[in-house]
Amino acid sequence: MRVEKFTKTKNGMYKLSLENGQEVLAHEELILNKNILLTREIYDSDLANIDQLNNNYNAYDLAIKYISKRNRSCYEVYEYLLEKDVDRIVVSEVVARLKKQKYLDDAVYAKAFINDRIKFSNNGPYKIKKELEERHIADSIIEETLSVFDSKLETERLNKLVPKYVNTIHNKSYVMMIKKVNDYFASLGYHQNIVGSILRNVDYDDSKSREKEYNKLKKKFASKYSGSELESKIKQIMYNHGYR
Repeated sequence: MRVEKFTKTKNGMYKLSLENGQEVLAHEELILNKNILLTREIYDSDLANIDQLNNNYNAYDLAIKYISKRNRSCYEVYEYLLEKDVDRIVVSEVVARLKKQKYLDDAVYAKAFINDRIKFSNNGPYKIKKELEERHIADSIIEETLSVFDSKLETERLNKLVPKYVNTIHNKSYVMMIKKVNDYFASLGYHQNIVGSILRNVDYDDSKSREKEYNKLKKKFASKYSGSELESKIKQIMYNHGYR
């Protein structure tokens, strides 16, 4: 079909005035790919599928803008396009195209993701693995790329992180300190056996906090209890707080 006139509109679209008086909108990538500006012709097959072609190109543009901000997994792009009300078939086509062009590569994504987490967060291997699983990265890719976070690296990080965290809870009993440290680093995704081995070498004295806690409780309950009853009450509460 002969194209009589081109008019560029917003959002990368062209309005084409055809020889039969019809006007259609065509994405600029379609114009360039089909060399329509030079030939001034548009294939009837393209014209018949113009809406689908435009949708594909528009969805592709959305995806490119989305991944240009930061690395994305295939799943993230897929879900993002669905949220933008792009047809599932079109989404699959766009994701396949981006993978073919190497703009999407879950192995590359996983490697960059792990490096960033190691460099810019305190997350351990379990948590990083969970984050990758949430992004639907294949288990084989996770296993291969996460191998950089080995026990040596984990131990090195924990040797710095554990003492630093212990200093923030120095007012706790030894038992409570152990519990809080284990809970905290479990939430960050570290192996508990490595945390435990480092804790065994941490110098921690709860005598001052014990004395402080005892005096606070004695002052609090002295008006209600006395003698052995007061001591029993204090001992019970202190035991609950981890003092032995």
